[in-house]
Amino acid sequence: MTRPTPMDWEVVMDRLSAFYHRGDWRVPYLREHAEDPFQVLVGTILSQRTRDENTDRASAALFAAYPGPRELAAAPTARVERLIRATGYFHTKARHIRATAREILDRFGGRVPTDRDALLTLPGVGPKTANCVLVFGYGIPAVPVDTHVHRIANRLGIVRTRSPEETEAALVRCVPREYWIPLNPVLVQHGQNLCRPRGPWCDRCPIREYCATGVALADGRRPPRRDDAVAERPRRRRARRKGFRARRTRRRADGRG
Repeated sequence: MTRPTPMDWEVVMDRLSAFYHRGDWRVPYLREHAEDPFQVLVGTILSQRTRDENTDRASAALFAAYPGPRELAAAPTARVERLIRATGYFHTKARHIRATAREILDRFGGRVPTDRDALLTLPGVGPKTANCVLVFGYGIPAVPVDTHVHRIANRLGIVRTRSPEETEAALVRCVPREYWIPLNPVLVQHGQNLCRPRGPWCDRCPIREYCATGVALADGRRPPRRDDAVAERPRRRRARRKGFRARRTRRRADGRG
């Protein structure tokens, strides 16, 4: 029985970065990706329970009209709701982002805090959002865990967790701090492309030998996540049907029915 290669984070990050043409992950993130902390905060709140393209569209419209906390705090609720409607749950999100803008003005002097515990006191801010602000707004090491990171960490077999919060705690323990900042963007891109929620393309994956799921599926064994075993079944059935049709075509060509 084949086992995954012991995890080498430097090799994993090198291969994924090269595969997706991300450049050198060792370069400090904000040197090439400077982002406004307030817009990271609001954009991450908007991203909750919606697709990336919806978040991007709504964020662009919102920040074009209200780029900072002072403008957003004074914005009419109905206008904010119209601008972010594409993200879903827009009543709740509008309430949260306007309240957050007011609290940043009143409690933090108009500057988004750099302390995780302080960020978690803001309306609509959970662990992932707080960590995104630290990483993408300030370049402070943290491990933002969304559905992609949670799924891939469990597929790799480095954690066995039920929630993103459990995954974050486990990754903080097992991933060296030097990889925390690039970990999220690299794994999210992998999750959006090859390591998809259903039917991952393991045969194309540049880190398959490090992955408990990739190795198990190659060996015909059950992977760590039950969902991945279920996801493989339709592909196997399609392959069997394709093989059956090919054999039937050959028989007919040979005059055997």
